[in-house]
Amino acid sequence: QLDAVAPKNPVILTHISGHVAVANSLALKSGEIDKNTPNPAGGEIEHDALGEPTGMLKEDAAMSLVKARIPDPTVERRRKGIERVLENVARNGVTSVQDYSEWADFQVYQQLKEEGKLTVRITEWLPFNLPLNELQNMRAQGGAKDPWLKTGALKAFTDGAMGSRTAAMLEPYSDDPSTSGILTSDPEKLTAMAIQRDKAGFQLAFHAIGDRANRIALDVFEAVAKANGPRDRRGRIEHAQVVAPMDFVRFAELHVIASMQPSHQTTDMRWADDRIGRERILGAYAWATMLKDGVRLAFGTDYNVEPISPFRGLYACVTRERPDGGPKNGWEPQEKISLDDCIRAYTSGSAYAQFEEGKKGELKQGEYADFVVLSNDLTKVSPAQFTKTRVLRTVAGGRTVYQDH
Repeated sequence: QLDAVAPKNPVILTHISGHVAVANSLALKSGEIDKNTPNPAGGEIEHDALGEPTGMLKEDAAMSLVKARIPDPTVERRRKGIERVLENVARNGVTSVQDYSEWADFQVYQQLKEEGKLTVRITEWLPFNLPLNELQNMRAQGGAKDPWLKTGALKAFTDGAMGSRTAAMLEPYSDDPSTSGILTSDPEKLTAMAIQRDKAGFQLAFHAIGDRANRIALDVFEAVAKANGPRDRRGRIEHAQVVAPMDFVRFAELHVIASMQPSHQTTDMRWADDRIGRERILGAYAWATMLKDGVRLAFGTDYNVEPISPFRGLYACVTRERPDGGPKNGWEPQEKISLDDCIRAYTSGSAYAQFEEGKKGELKQGEYADFVVLSNDLTKVSPAQFTKTRVLRTVAGGRTVYQDH
């Protein structure tokens, strides 16, 4: 179909999740992908019954074969895009973000900061797989102390996403028993690299969605602590969407933060039951179980996979229903949490997750003057009004960065 639409130009379309893409024949040719191309480690090239590539590429290891051929945007185009994103961030009442993009983006942030145009506090995460000396140089260049712009955790991917059935599961998918997902990192190599990077003082954050990926991430954190001894490392697992029952308590035991995005639940519940089955659903998006087991929660939005507005996430926390309502009483209602607990995870929980408690996350004397003015008092309106709430004013560092007119 892409060949028919664009017969003379290479085209690759990436799913919003970032875990799967489809390319036309010219794009596949540019990436030197044909029927004889093997699957790269941590990725998959889909083939048809005759062995020809269909154009479907799963995970970065496969997608990068084509994406590496795409020219980088100009500095001007990159800056224009970033400025539009920052406007959207402020409009939605967000005052701090964890960004995982490209070093060229960080350099644009530096320009904006020097010009006094940075309207949100940015912590730039670095690619875990880069050589250690390069990561140390980036940390030195980017800094780790500035309240507006600094480098932060190292991010590694252990698996993909449930939507594309690339999240790594302990057992096959219920709606496709031919696959259990994709491990995007070799566990032994990941462990060795994690020990080395932790020893160098880096915070580690592992993307893990499937129950197998979450177990591997926990195993790595356990190995790191055993090898390097105790310290306040605040390891993070990003998403922690499906967790095996025996592994919940390990988060607390290993002092691993569950960095989750509640709005994923309202999006995924349309197909999650079919995808992983009833038994595993009981360990999915399990915020209440996490809190019961003493796990520290840090909530965010996973923008641009999900809308950046936190109100949809707050709605998910207390209702576990679709934004348009239903199912009645919520999907797996035993995992609902209170509005207070949800707000705490978005604010002070996220501040703690990046070693900034006491600086932000609460409206207290001595902390940053980062706050929003809303059209509704969320503690006094029904959850149905959460997603209709407007941001009237966003203040970051005592400066109004957005005003609703």
